[in-house]
Amino acid sequence: MLEYLFLSFMMFFKPMLFFLFMIVFSFMLFKNITWGGLFFVVDSNVYVLLIFMMIFIYGMVLISEKNFNLLMLSAVLIIICLMFFISSNMLMLYMFFELSLFPILIMILGFGSQIEKVNSGYYLLFYAAVCSFPFLFIYYKSMFLFSINYFDFIMTWEMFFILSLSFMMKFPVYFLHLWLPKAHVEAPTTASMLLAGLLLKLGTAGYLRILGTMNFVYNNFWVIISLLGMILASFSCVFQSDAKSLAAYSSVTHMSFLLLTMIFIMMSSKISGLMMMLAHGYTSTLMFYMIGEFYHTSATRMVYFMNSFFNSSMFFGILFSLVFLSNSGVPPSLSFLSEFMIITNSMLISKMFFFMIFIYFMISFYYSLFLIVVSLMGKMFVNISSFNIGVSMSMILMMFNIFWLSLFF
Repeated sequence: MLEYLFLSFMMFFKPMLFFLFMIVFSFMLFKNITWGGLFFVVDSNVYVLLIFMMIFIYGMVLISEKNFNLLMLSAVLIIICLMFFISSNMLMLYMFFELSLFPILIMILGFGSQIEKVNSGYYLLFYAAVCSFPFLFIYYKSMFLFSINYFDFIMTWEMFFILSLSFMMKFPVYFLHLWLPKAHVEAPTTASMLLAGLLLKLGTAGYLRILGTMNFVYNNFWVIISLLGMILASFSCVFQSDAKSLAAYSSVTHMSFLLLTMIFIMMSSKISGLMMMLAHGYTSTLMFYMIGEFYHTSATRMVYFMNSFFNSSMFFGILFSLVFLSNSGVPPSLSFLSEFMIITNSMLISKMFFFMIFIYFMISFYYSLFLIVVSLMGKMFVNISSFNIGVSMSMILMMFNIFWLSLFF
């Protein structure tokens, strides 16, 4: 197993070979989920599935990106995220969590096309610093007794709040999300795909790691934040004129939904949370990819100009509508399944949740459907290269892939 990991590291400058060996490595992880004998530990199928998704996203980047520098940066990001998912130590977890900012920052500042990218870089760093440095305070305060599976010290709710704050920034919950739309709008398509599909999963997986210790911690605060965030972010989706910004805000709504399910600490909520992560990873990667393809052919990302997909390329139109339908949670997609489980969990806990979630679903279905209808109809001709789009079929298959369930039950 480790041989494949080292082989894939050696093939770092040959992206296709790197990709292949990484796939073999993740299959090996499925086979023996255990101590690898080094510093890494995989304690659950969750992290293997996330690694698998990460490699899919990297394959998508390989096919759609021509710039070698961007490919190298995304390979660095892939390695950092792999190390994050299998790290056995809390300090290592934190280190890779913060390291993952660098490739994205270089992508945005080096390959973004507008001057506002400097501002979005500031936002990114500022949020990362303010939310994540308190984590180190807790780490030192615990006299280094702070590990992934158990704590040897008393955890007050203030400490837990600071601890979860560092992961909340990359979650990103509403009120800590301001860097996300900015970074997405300025970043090149590749960086957007990696940012949405992968970087947001670091926050969720890290939160999942510290979740086992928060059973008796007062966390009604995050419930309120997540319900508010779902509804407010979906309202701001309706008013977006930039398609990329709309996709970024819809990521925020999904992540708030994910936070809601993680706070009800049940087994089914862990499963539905993981399914939500997978569904969101595949769907949002594809959303940014589709919007990027349209942007490269027509040099605009405005929702008003996205039209006549059926007239130009039937194939692209159908795939586009599939992706955005999956974003709004239509059966039989993975997001529908996870959202259904989350709704049942929250109805078990309180009836009020149902009304809040119902409002959220109304709005989120509205903006997804609006984008689909607007972009399919029209009389123009947009010269979209269908060759590149065809490779997104595999991702769409994964997005509607309910066979993942066989791993959970």
